[in-house]
Amino acid sequence: MSDTTIKVDEGRAAALKAAVSAGGASSVQDAVESAVDAWLTDQALSKANDETLQRLWREGIESGVAGEIDFGALKAEARRT
Repeated sequence: MSDTTIKVDEGRAAALKAAVSAGGASSVQDAVESAVDAWLTDQALSKANDETLQRLWREGIESGVAGEIDFGALKAEARRT
């Protein structure tokens, strides 16, 4: 484990201390580690979603012209299911 010093504003410091006092975290360090883990997970999911969207877009473009779409009929079908 590496020692790193972080600075947070008074509101965040109070929230971290309150989390520990309420039993939501065993220490301020634990609360910060949990927050960083959540942020890292969010970043990984965002990247995966971006890559998936790019892949699906590329597949759609490469599949050729779909032709005309009757959006009224498409919406009606979606409402039935």
